[in-house]
Amino acid sequence: MTRVMVLGASGQLGWQCLHDLPAAGFDVLGLGRDTLDVSRHGERQWRARLETVLRDFDPHWVINALAYTAVDRAEDEPEMAIQVNATFPQVLAQTIRAVLPTAFLLQCSTDYVFDGLSALPYREQDQTDPKTAYGKSKLLGERAVLSGFERSFVLRFSWVVGEHGQNFPKTMLRLASEREQLRVVGDQRGVPSPTPFLVGEFIRLMRYCAKLDAASGVLDRRLFHVVPSGESNWHAYAQWCLEIAASDPIQSKRLKLSSQDIERIQTEEYPTKAARPRNSLLNCASWCELHDITMLPDWITVTKPVVEKICMKIG
Repeated sequence: MTRVMVLGASGQLGWQCLHDLPAAGFDVLGLGRDTLDVSRHGERQWRARLETVLRDFDPHWVINALAYTAVDRAEDEPEMAIQVNATFPQVLAQTIRAVLPTAFLLQCSTDYVFDGLSALPYREQDQTDPKTAYGKSKLLGERAVLSGFERSFVLRFSWVVGEHGQNFPKTMLRLASEREQLRVVGDQRGVPSPTPFLVGEFIRLMRYCAKLDAASGVLDRRLFHVVPSGESNWHAYAQWCLEIAASDPIQSKRLKLSSQDIERIQTEEYPTKAARPRNSLLNCASWCELHDITMLPDWITVTKPVVEKICMKIG
């Protein structure tokens, strides 16, 4: 049985890994903040703890879903963002290489490594130019992992959403139950990446690599974009979430406004400490080519079940 160690097990993506991977036949060990708090301890403690767990559990894969994701707060504490998003992945990659060089490392990353100014979906080979402390820290983490360990993969996503943890749909549903007016930015393009979809793609990669290893193949140090097909914007996404909530008998009674009551505004009308990308779209052609698929599923198809579960939990 394939053993998978998941870092950041208490986050929305890590939680989904612990929920879905065992059902797919994987043996999973999750490490949360109570086991490894990278915001408090130093590199020596990280290495010691990682070495112990790697030797004891002997994973075939390590998934690093641990991240500092407070985009605005990172502008005030960039050192902490770098510690969690860059320094720790570097230590992780180096430790795996020293202790368990036959394992694979999967590092989770973000569209924030780009400037968001392109008119087209970003490709892996496009120039990175992060405009936020968060984006800069994630880019440093990517580079540290890819340079620090041969059997490593970096996967970039955008607009992550899951039934566990905080995210955009939960915020919209809460505000729609509290306010009679709601204004949402409509000129920032992107696509939601639901956590069940992402874990499904992790599984696709792990099974692909297992076949390659069995055939003595090589697939080292690769960077991929992995998001569903299609696109949206925050305003349209908010409207869509409210339409789903309005169809739920319990949620519909809590809403104080309808999807049509949400006002569409421009980025300049909603200033934030950290600049949000105008374009978060990612081109996934390389991922599709690797796995010999035409395209990834549409974001509405894979996101709707997640938002429906969120509605059920809130209700």
